[in-house]
Amino acid sequence: MQEWICVRQRAGPLVKECRALRPRLSANDTPYQRSEKNKILRPPRDSSVCRTRVDRLELRLALFCFTGIVYTLTFDPYHLPDRFSDVRKRWRSFLRLLNLWNPNWTRDYIYLIEGRHGDHRYHIHLVLRNSDFSPAEIRYLWKYGEVDDEPLLLGPYDTYRRTAKYWNKEASDGITVPVGARTWVASRSLNAKLPPLEMWRSTSGEIESPQNVRVQGGNQTANEFGVYLYKWWISNSAFILNK
Repeated sequence: MQEWICVRQRAGPLVKECRALRPRLSANDTPYQRSEKNKILRPPRDSSVCRTRVDRLELRLALFCFTGIVYTLTFDPYHLPDRFSDVRKRWRSFLRLLNLWNPNWTRDYIYLIEGRHGDHRYHIHLVLRNSDFSPAEIRYLWKYGEVDDEPLLLGPYDTYRRTAKYWNKEASDGITVPVGARTWVASRSLNAKLPPLEMWRSTSGEIESPQNVRVQGGNQTANEFGVYLYKWWISNSAFILNK
């Protein structure tokens, strides 16, 4: 009996799991065989493996569970930075102010610098825990312009991936956003909370999601060389299931 290779990644209430019967690439493969095998080995859509910046950001956003607030920090004309590096200086100054205001906060945050869309003015997107700072506090502490806020999850069917895709929409242009610049950055405290990837083997290819699920999805690929099954879900709590 063939054994399925199983991979699961948890992050707060988000669980991403795949099970696969994986083929082996060979130097003797024809172009067709290699192409079909890679459909199993490198699935083109969302997967449980952190392949892209969207995948990596999605998992870190999920660590905020249901307490994340997304802020957009804009600059008034007087405080508008001229360069990307100046925006980072403004951010570091604001971060120091957060630390002074609440020395005991979790230090969990993700921030993103943008400036290429809309009115082409630099602005900062920021995710914080509502338990660390309230929107009223952020408005009071941000001295450089205006503040907008909204919940990280906008409703029962919203996903962390929506925000992750939006935050990765701008590519470096070498001017507004320098080539190779890390536009979004997660704090060390938040990164440390990401559970390690789980890997094991099973005789079953079935992925069972719990009953207490807000929203779920998945995809699958199968051909003569193997099978790839993938499923993700967001539970109504951060309860972690055993294998």
